[in-house]
Amino acid sequence: MSYHERKSIVASVSSVLTTVIYSVYVYQRYLAEGAEILNSPQFWGVTFFVFILVSIVAGILVTIGFTIHYRLTTKETEPTITDERDALIELKATRNSYYAFIAGVLLSMGLLALNMPLWGTFIGLTYSGLVASVVDDATQFYLYRRGF
Repeated sequence: MSYHERKSIVASVSSVLTTVIYSVYVYQRYLAEGAEILNSPQFWGVTFFVFILVSIVAGILVTIGFTIHYRLTTKETEPTITDERDALIELKATRNSYYAFIAGVLLSMGLLALNMPLWGTFIGLTYSGLVASVVDDATQFYLYRRGF
């Protein structure tokens, strides 16, 4: 497997684990504080903000850890040259991820328009971010595996 394929798998697993940990945290808060917390905009605002920060920090740490692990196990450095093929693969993956995220945002806003509870919107936004991240990584993996 190439460097880019491995990096896509590690990034995808990292995104899923971060979201699962976040979901467990929200569920624990729900059990501790009761159902009324689900309709609190302050709870969802703070929780979502913390999730975004934790996701960014986790992504950075996983990338650093992966680079170190890759260097130690293969004795190779990370490819520093990005050619047109790499740029095109990244652009296609980003496009697909944007489509997935926008679909999730529209679905979440549709829940609000249908007078569904506030918590449904935030859960929808969280998981649309996860799906977008996995779509990005899966697209990169597929395109690198396919050869273009």
